[in-house]
Amino acid sequence: MGSFRALIYKSQYELRQRVEALRSFRSGTVSLAGTPKQVLFVLSGLLGDSVMSLPAIAAARGLWPEARITVLGKTHNRELLRADPNLDEFYVCDADPFSLRRSAEIARLRSWLAEQRFDVAIILLGDQFAHLLARAGIPVRVGVKDTILEPCLTHAYEIGSPREWGTRERLNCLRVLGAEVTDRVPKLYVDAEAADTAASKLSERGLSPGERYAAFHPFGSTSRQWWPMENVPEFLRLAESQTGMRVVLLGGKETQAAETGTDGMIDTRGRLTIPELLAVIDGSEVVVTTDSGPFHIAGALGKQIIGLFRNRRPEHATAYPTARAVLGMNEKCNTECDWDKCAADPCRQMRAIPVASVFSSEQ
Repeated sequence: MGSFRALIYKSQYELRQRVEALRSFRSGTVSLAGTPKQVLFVLSGLLGDSVMSLPAIAAARGLWPEARITVLGKTHNRELLRADPNLDEFYVCDADPFSLRRSAEIARLRSWLAEQRFDVAIILLGDQFAHLLARAGIPVRVGVKDTILEPCLTHAYEIGSPREWGTRERLNCLRVLGAEVTDRVPKLYVDAEAADTAASKLSERGLSPGERYAAFHPFGSTSRQWWPMENVPEFLRLAESQTGMRVVLLGGKETQAAETGTDGMIDTRGRLTIPELLAVIDGSEVVVTTDSGPFHIAGALGKQIIGLFRNRRPEHATAYPTARAVLGMNEKCNTECDWDKCAADPCRQMRAIPVASVFSSEQ
């Protein structure tokens, strides 16, 4: 019954997309004349996607230093950018673009867009809210090519396959407007108040002021992406014996039930806000993490990273000069990996990452 309802909802969603796209379509070629005064970025996705979009916002600030830059996104996007000096305002909309259950929130967004008089709106990944941007009369609307709502855009940029969704590809959102921008590493900023509260939480859980620690995040957006929990006791032993550092365990509330098999770590799972997570990562000497939000946060904070990666998806490890990837090798998966159909949980490549290789300098 649940899958049938999901299918019905999906059909309704797609139908409304097409109807709104046709209503909102405005023909003609539009160019960005002069320097925009009001710029809107639409930021979607999880933490990692958001971090990889930051160079575009920073580049826009360099191109248009006098412009007012606003970001539209969800609550977790706002928390990630709380201390970012490159934006002037953040408007939160947690509803999906065609949500039938949160139509009032979408209506408020529609009214707000109409009031702001943006000169240009740039969607950083996909075609999120493109129909509303068109209905608001924003003259220049930029989004990803070959998406359902592309007819609502005035400029569409190439981004490639999901394996190529890095910072370089996302900067195409400015290049399609004729701007000359160079590739850059994402940069995050730590909120001072959050740094104080994070330090207090670490102290409450047994970390002394000034004590060196490694931040450890063996989890992922799904349990298939986790590094197996049975590796954690041995990892803790090696971390303490080879580095002399304490280990601070990171993770969301959804990971609290996972049994790590040891009481020796400082467990912050489910206890940190996103700004506090940034502060804890920033205070660490090294971050050991899967290909997940903390990996990208650590890279954008310039921290030393040991990334636990599937051999099939090592591309993100090259986005940050401070990252070293430890790859899981599985002979069958290396040649025939079908992530969408595979039922292995955790992934066989993640299981293949030996604990001894994490602190080895040979990989």
